[in-house]
Amino acid sequence: MENGIDPKLLTTQEKEPDDTSLNPTLPTNPIVPSLMFLGVIAATLSVIVAGYFHGHMHLITTLKNATSS
Repeated sequence: MENGIDPKLLTTQEKEPDDTSLNPTLPTNPIVPSLMFLGVIAATLSVIVAGYFHGHMHLITTLKNATSS
Protein backbone atom coordinates (compact mmCIF):
# COMPACT_ATOMS: atom_id res chain seq x y z
CA MET A 1 0.00 0.00 0.00
CA GLU A 2 2.62 2.52 -1.00
CA ASN A 3 1.29 5.97 -1.76
CA GLY A 4 -2.25 4.82 -0.95
CA ILE A 5 -2.46 2.57 -4.03
CA ASP A 6 -3.80 -0.94 -3.52
CA PRO A 7 -2.04 -3.72 -5.47
CA LYS A 8 -4.01 -5.00 -8.46
CA LEU A 9 -5.06 -8.62 -8.15
CA LEU A 10 -4.84 -10.90 -11.19
CA THR A 11 -8.08 -12.05 -12.73
CA THR A 12 -8.62 -15.57 -14.02
CA GLN A 13 -7.71 -14.48 -17.56
CA GLU A 14 -4.45 -12.84 -16.39
CA LYS A 15 -3.32 -15.80 -14.30
CA GLU A 16 0.27 -16.90 -14.86
CA PRO A 17 0.58 -20.09 -16.94
CA ASP A 18 1.37 -23.29 -15.05
CA ASP A 19 2.99 -24.85 -18.11
CA THR A 20 6.78 -24.82 -17.64
CA SER A 21 7.44 -25.67 -21.30
CA LEU A 22 6.94 -21.98 -22.12
CA ASN A 23 9.73 -20.94 -19.74
CA PRO A 24 12.93 -20.56 -21.81
CA THR A 25 15.23 -20.70 -18.76
CA LEU A 26 14.40 -24.29 -17.87
CA PRO A 27 16.31 -27.04 -19.69
CA THR A 28 14.19 -29.16 -22.01
CA ASN A 29 16.07 -32.33 -21.09
CA PRO A 30 17.21 -32.33 -17.43
CA ILE A 31 19.62 -35.26 -17.93
CA VAL A 32 21.99 -33.19 -20.10
CA PRO A 33 23.12 -30.75 -17.36
CA SER A 34 23.60 -33.69 -14.99
CA LEU A 35 25.79 -35.49 -17.49
CA MET A 36 27.78 -32.32 -18.12
CA PHE A 37 28.35 -31.88 -14.38
CA LEU A 38 29.50 -35.49 -14.01
CA GLY A 39 31.80 -35.04 -17.01
CA VAL A 40 33.47 -32.02 -15.41
CA ILE A 41 33.97 -33.95 -12.15
CA ALA A 42 35.43 -36.94 -14.02
CA ALA A 43 37.78 -34.71 -16.05
CA THR A 44 38.99 -32.94 -12.91
CA LEU A 45 39.70 -36.20 -11.10
CA SER A 46 41.48 -37.65 -14.14
CA VAL A 47 43.80 -34.62 -14.33
CA ILE A 48 44.63 -35.00 -10.63
CA VAL A 49 45.32 -38.73 -10.98
CA ALA A 50 47.40 -38.18 -14.13
CA GLY A 51 49.43 -35.55 -12.29
CA TYR A 52 50.21 -38.01 -9.50
CA PHE A 53 51.36 -40.68 -11.94
CA HIS A 54 53.30 -38.31 -14.19
CA GLY A 55 55.05 -36.61 -11.27
CA HIS A 56 55.77 -39.91 -9.46
CA MET A 57 54.10 -38.50 -6.37
CA HIS A 58 52.66 -40.44 -3.49
CA LEU A 59 49.95 -39.40 -1.08
CA ILE A 60 52.33 -39.25 1.91
CA THR A 61 54.78 -37.05 -0.03
CA THR A 62 51.96 -34.70 -0.98
CA LEU A 63 50.76 -34.47 2.62
CA LYS A 64 54.31 -33.81 3.87
CA ASN A 65 54.73 -31.01 1.31
CA ALA A 66 51.37 -29.51 2.26
CA THR A 67 52.24 -29.36 5.97
CA SER A 68 55.74 -27.95 5.44
CA SER A 69 54.51 -24.97 3.38
